[in-house]
Amino acid sequence: MYRRFSFICLVALLIDSASLHQVVEGTEGSSVNLMCSHRHITFEKKHLTVHWRHNDIRNVFDIIHGKVSVKEQHPAYKNRVEVLPEELKKGRVILKLNDLQLSDGGTYLCFVPALGIDHSTQLVVKEQPLPKYEAVHIRSHGTGARLGRTLHLLIPLSGLILHFI
Repeated sequence: MYRRFSFICLVALLIDSASLHQVVEGTEGSSVNLMCSHRHITFEKKHLTVHWRHNDIRNVFDIIHGKVSVKEQHPAYKNRVEVLPEELKKGRVILKLNDLQLSDGGTYLCFVPALGIDHSTQLVVKEQPLPKYEAVHIRSHGTGARLGRTLHLLIPLSGLILHFI
């Protein structure tokens, strides 16, 4: 009976664990929101401590005792990350990562030490697709005279770009 009760308690603890994992996709140059939340999070702003890490080695963002700290922040994230303050009031720590780079792909860990919460997010960054162009060469510019230059029109699907050579 004792073993059965211990097993049930252990399973309940594991199910209620604050260790979560999700996958987020973004495109190079865009922004993504990485979420760290749990139903038991209630933050008192002055006591909040949260650490965000990338691939367990890069310091992305810290909130220490309710204050943003970029003292230990890796230079790759300077001026590209922020925590959304309006979400903190709702018990969600959301890290916004701007101007995505291919090197930003990997695992992000959000750790809230006081609550024993660790939440990992796998970020997949896709390359920005290059637009396709149709090239049109015009040798005579409608005057019948040869100007010695060729007008190249590059026409992307989204508009028209003129390029003179």
